[in-house]
Amino acid sequence: YDACNELEQDPEIEIINQFSEFSNHLGHYAVTGPALGRVFEHATAGRSDARLVAFVSASGSAGTLGAGDYLKDTYGSRIVAVEALECPTMLENGFGDHNIQGIGDKHVPLIHNVMNTDDVVAVSDRSTDALDAVFNTDAGKAHLVDRVGLEPSLVDMLVHMGYSAIANALAAITIAKDRGLGRDDVIVTVATDGSELYDSEREEYLAHHHANGYDAVAAASDFARELESGDTAQHLELTEQERRRVFNLGYFTWVEQQGTSFEDFTARSDQSFWDGMRHFVGEWDEQIREFNARTGTRDDD
Repeated sequence: YDACNELEQDPEIEIINQFSEFSNHLGHYAVTGPALGRVFEHATAGRSDARLVAFVSASGSAGTLGAGDYLKDTYGSRIVAVEALECPTMLENGFGDHNIQGIGDKHVPLIHNVMNTDDVVAVSDRSTDALDAVFNTDAGKAHLVDRVGLEPSLVDMLVHMGYSAIANALAAITIAKDRGLGRDDVIVTVATDGSELYDSEREEYLAHHHANGYDAVAAASDFARELESGDTAQHLELTEQERRRVFNLGYFTWVEQQGTSFEDFTARSDQSFWDGMRHFVGEWDEQIREFNARTGTRDDD
């Protein structure tokens, strides 16, 4: 942040900060949220008892969590924020290092609607590292097909799940177990990255933890530990007091360090602040249409 603030002193430079630009939140509220809603309705067509229970997403910039606000407004679902167990910022005001790349740590983004968030789940990078190995090695894939009984075509699709996607899936499983959900209870999450981003990380993990090779025994052990017997100890259901605690954590980053006014910071604790921004989406769409028409960039007709 400090380096960006220094660069922004140059009038030729415009800094777009994904952690504090509310357009990030609004874009996911207006686009990602409705898209996920359509997926839910398509997947549950004809199932009158199906209900959308929760939306699960790692925090990161907190933009994607904006989709959860839409789903909560529309379906009454819970919003579950995910973070790394090795850096449990929301869970217990913690700090530390982790290897779940892309999910953020050590601060609460300005655009996170904390007071509308219902749960926090912390996932260990030990789990994401191990399952990445299961999903992307010959021994792991063979275990999933031969022992677990998954279709090879489904196993091939797991390449589209990187560290943060695996973390989201594990957090969704935690919520399902902890809340005793059944077949008509639906959780929506997102695969936000693919495993090809982490080929070098996987090589390092395997060299360090499986120097003699990753075999069927290792794959079976990792699968059983991380998926079959995962615990729910790192799940916190947020009370009003817990929400306030997490909200207040952002003060040190945004007010004391980044110069956000106290009034602007605290205004975010009221849902009217977030509701009051929604009209900008239509205005931006109109500006885009006007720009396209004026420049000939795109013919919307």
